[in-house]
Amino acid sequence: MSPIHRLATAFALACAASGSHAAEWFVSTSGSDSSGTGAIGQPFRTVTHVVDPANDIVQPGDTITLRGPVGNNVYNETEVRLRIPLTLRSQPGEWAHIACPINVPDTVCIQIDPDASGSRLSRLEISGGFYYAVFLQTDWYSDGGETGTGASSIVIEDSRLHGSGRDVIKITPKCNNVTIRRNEIYNSGASYPPGTPPEEKNAEGIDNVNGADMLVEDNYIHDTATTGVYFKGGASNAIVQRNRIENAGEAGILVGFDTSPEFFDLAANPNYYEAIGGIVRNNIVRNTNYAGIGLYASLNAVVANNTIVNTALSGHAALYYGVTLQDFEPQAGRPPNSNPLVRNNLVIQNGRDCMGIRYSQDLGGLSGLTGNPGTNHNAFFNTAGACNFFDRRPGSPLDDGGTLAQWRAALSSDAQSFEAALSLSADGHLPAASPAIDAGQTLAQVSDDFDRQLRSGANDIGADERAGDAIFANGFQ
Repeated sequence: MSPIHRLATAFALACAASGSHAAEWFVSTSGSDSSGTGAIGQPFRTVTHVVDPANDIVQPGDTITLRGPVGNNVYNETEVRLRIPLTLRSQPGEWAHIACPINVPDTVCIQIDPDASGSRLSRLEISGGFYYAVFLQTDWYSDGGETGTGASSIVIEDSRLHGSGRDVIKITPKCNNVTIRRNEIYNSGASYPPGTPPEEKNAEGIDNVNGADMLVEDNYIHDTATTGVYFKGGASNAIVQRNRIENAGEAGILVGFDTSPEFFDLAANPNYYEAIGGIVRNNIVRNTNYAGIGLYASLNAVVANNTIVNTALSGHAALYYGVTLQDFEPQAGRPPNSNPLVRNNLVIQNGRDCMGIRYSQDLGGLSGLTGNPGTNHNAFFNTAGACNFFDRRPGSPLDDGGTLAQWRAALSSDAQSFEAALSLSADGHLPAASPAIDAGQTLAQVSDDFDRQLRSGANDIGADERAGDAIFANGFQ
């Protein structure tokens, strides 16, 4: 470490010891890693240099501020690794871009280690990474008997994340209390050759495997190679709210999906539920190849007040109860969805199925649902004719599908749901005379709408509460 770096570090430590705020280190594309001090007038050149523990620069709680003036804002890094709690951000009024290659094997753009729990990424553009743009690492592995944790209490906010080789944001087991808010997330799966079928890709916008208490809100997630957002592998108590999700190669939002058995915590989740207690509310999901919102091996899921438009273009249904195989391993549980609450969702389809329950003959028979689907006060419209509802479980009269009335009679659900000629404004709001207005059920789990307007009285169906409409609070239109 150079004498000038030692001087800067000593100053930061002295500030901390005297009770002053943590140190702020500046980085600029016109700075220098050899002669810079990290001061705003003498910045370092690369983020990698600043976070490298061999250089002994940052301390827990410090802030790294990237200068990002127009035309001088791109940081060509290969892998930035946070090993201690830090804030990484752009200079106020500027916009820094950390750009990583996707052709350097086994790399990510930004990795956050478990010892960096409490870190924050704010107001950055982050692109690339052979695997992921942002990767939350874990020390927990069930097959090794370890009891470690993952990178937790992480905040990713007000940023633009895109162009990753696979997933844009990857959350691994025991990475808990992760907040992802007010970001634009797009173009996952950049490493796949053009024309690769979606079923051969694995590249979500947000992929959470067994991380608890995740909050995903007010994001614009679009043009993902596969699913926009999913949480699975025993992920518990996730909340996905007020997001706009469009143009997904597979599904929009999945509550659970299909996870290898070694990623489950069997002490907490002996039945191998993929998702426990998740809430999906006030989202707008548009243009997906498969489910708009799907449930897989979920327990006590809530799917409420979402607007789902033009989904399931290649299969499934707008609202879908799927099955999970968990690698066909004999010890895995593969439970059906249990005790869902699916209310106040507005579905507009163009010829594709509106709601469906899967059954598979694999492994002696696997069902997408046990008992009642928990559906009511939903509104449906198929611009190409009547909506189709299917239940492929043994003994159901709706294996090939049927009408809403037939679904209601066969499943004892959706007593207050209806079909009507529904329409939306271009940005997803209800028109003044919509039949969805005041037709919903008041729910304890839903207090506002997509625009953060409070709901009161009889709720409207869908993500928008019509009274006093505001512009989208998250700014993505």
